[in-house]
Amino acid sequence: DRLLGHKAIIIGGSRGIGLGVAEAFLSFGAHVHLIGFTTASVQNAVKLLKEEYPDPALEIVGSTSDVRDEAAITESLRVLAPVDHIVYTAVDARIRGPIGALDIADAKDLFGVKFWGQVAVAKAIANHDVIKPGGSYTVTSGTLSLKPTTATAVGAAVNGAVNSLTQGLAIDLSSKGVRVNAVIPGFVLSTHENNPARDANLKKRAEKLLTGFVGTNEDIAEAYLYLARARYTTGT
Repeated sequence: DRLLGHKAIIIGGSRGIGLGVAEAFLSFGAHVHLIGFTTASVQNAVKLLKEEYPDPALEIVGSTSDVRDEAAITESLRVLAPVDHIVYTAVDARIRGPIGALDIADAKDLFGVKFWGQVAVAKAIANHDVIKPGGSYTVTSGTLSLKPTTATAVGAAVNGAVNSLTQGLAIDLSSKGVRVNAVIPGFVLSTHENNPARDANLKKRAEKLLTGFVGTNEDIAEAYLYLARARYTTGT
């Protein structure tokens, strides 16, 4: 398989979609390094993954960093280089509500994590050869960029910015032999998180979806797997 023996960094890999992506990469024989915000979340995720994938040949490690701190995330990536893939799933609290009640500081934090963090990673890739030629950088956007709803203007804006960033980075990093793509997950049921109220609400939405159900982290991880392996796909 094309991922066997590959090294992947999952930024935001200690929970949610990122943890699901880590599981998927491990299932195809890749080594994973999780980067999370808190020591506890990273340690818990590494412990879980080692229990699920006890093969000593698989490298499962983790560390903490703050994607809003360019120097910190750059150093974190530089010491791990070179790797084959970077997946970015980190996100700050989602912002919903009337635009008149928006806390600009919260909005800046959202952009700091979901947009500027992804920019900082791309800059590190360009300057420090973090990803080997032929490798991939996969970022995460959201469906609000395609279809905003009431009181989601800022969320739509940050996701739209990520979509445009992806296409530009695909051009800029092509000289490094690095492919850049974005995944737009949509509704996702939590797998390792205890959030029954949220999951119950999402399941109610299932009847409006063409699939008839809301996907899990494992379902969404398939998209990241494809983009890591699809050597003829970039800028999507």
